[in-house]
Amino acid sequence: MNLKIVKYSIGKLLLVLAGLLVFPLIVSFIYKESIADKINFILPIIISIILGMLLSKLGDNKSHIYTKEAMFITASTWLIFSLIGAIPLFLTKSNYPSYIDAFFEMVSGFTTSGASVAFNVEDLPHSIIFWRSFSHFIGGMGILVFTIAILPNSNKESSLLMKSEVPGPSFGKITPRLSDTARNLYLMYIILTILTIILLMLGRMNLFDSIVHAFGTAGTGGFSSKGISIGAYNSRYIEFILGIMMAVFGVNFNIYFYAITKNLRVAIDSEELKWYVGIILISSVLVFINILSMYKDVIYSLVNSFFSVSSIITTTGYVSADFGKWPLFSKSILILLMFIGGCAGSTAGGLKVSRFVILIKGGINQIREAMNPKKITINRLDGKRVDEKTEKSVSKYLVIYILIFIIFFMIVSIDMNDFETAFAAVATTFNNVGPGLGAFGPIETFAQMSQLSKFVLTLAMLLGRLEIFPVLLLLYPSTYRYLKDK
Repeated sequence: MNLKIVKYSIGKLLLVLAGLLVFPLIVSFIYKESIADKINFILPIIISIILGMLLSKLGDNKSHIYTKEAMFITASTWLIFSLIGAIPLFLTKSNYPSYIDAFFEMVSGFTTSGASVAFNVEDLPHSIIFWRSFSHFIGGMGILVFTIAILPNSNKESSLLMKSEVPGPSFGKITPRLSDTARNLYLMYIILTILTIILLMLGRMNLFDSIVHAFGTAGTGGFSSKGISIGAYNSRYIEFILGIMMAVFGVNFNIYFYAITKNLRVAIDSEELKWYVGIILISSVLVFINILSMYKDVIYSLVNSFFSVSSIITTTGYVSADFGKWPLFSKSILILLMFIGGCAGSTAGGLKVSRFVILIKGGINQIREAMNPKKITINRLDGKRVDEKTEKSVSKYLVIYILIFIIFFMIVSIDMNDFETAFAAVATTFNNVGPGLGAFGPIETFAQMSQLSKFVLTLAMLLGRLEIFPVLLLLYPSTYRYLKDK
């Protein structure tokens, strides 16, 4: 692996981080916060600039980027962004007594998990509340995708960086030039975010809260400016709008591009999209029927069923009702949705609907072949044959996913005696959802968890967002044996 291109790339990305940290600093000036609150952001800005310039100078951009370099740069960038981004939270102290707490929160922000250790969000300065949610917006579409979008030029090797960050079993450009692909994705992302802000303001949510919740919705993250999340507004309109917009951001953004620029019918005929919409509708109806007896208001039950399903399958994690008190059947549906997640190429987490469909069809084909050994079966998605390489990669990913899940569950279970709590804690962080069940339910935080468990779940969030392999490469000892600084 070539160290110089790694240093140069990370250095440039650190300069991008310095620019991003200016936005919460501006918020601190707007709300006339204390000098200490402003210094909390000025310090990481200075650190980012110094490190960025130093690494850029020590490296060069003349070397080639191969798969290993791309994965290493991606994982390193997300880790460094979280480490530096946690500084303002740690210096604030009020909700983050240790650096592990601040780091947990920042990783949760960038990975759009929304799992929080903040026990009194309303006490936080506006700048910190903004920074938490802004990290969702940055991490939702991807740090490297954003950088490629703003670069004046990007070579074809940048596709390796984008491929290592964009979630899903496969990656495809929507325009010949990668930088144009990134810009088009971000343009759609920004337009939908602005639309969400406007719709929330029409529901009488103030501008600041609308921006914060729009960032959380766009990145499918879930950080709120309220301790009890969306339930604080007690508004069916806000819940319905967010339910719709969360589902919108859980769709593959390539579909929107094709719908606008090419063929609407082809976009709508996406098999993954049909499965995604079908899962949401069926799950919402089943949950609605199951919880109807708990509430007197039918509209409340209907909206909250849809909202909760949309929030969980898109791995956003906003909460409008304490679904931890719902019947086991409804909770089981929500846990299953945590694992399925949204569409590939969206801002949502989880295994992704496309992988789920490939696995289901592959399983059915195995049954057919077992019943009739002479039968030849073909796995198809969108009418096209799923090549053997993709099928194998999906199966291997699932095996590794399950093994890592079991390891995390075993470690976390050291601190917990309740199976539901431990299982949901790993499921919600590994799939970048946010709220769990049991002791760390929808209206609770992870503040009381041990430092070991917080660290393990922080790692789970990073592995889940970057789909395991880039982070494993970063942690693998042999990665560092053949470093070449030339």
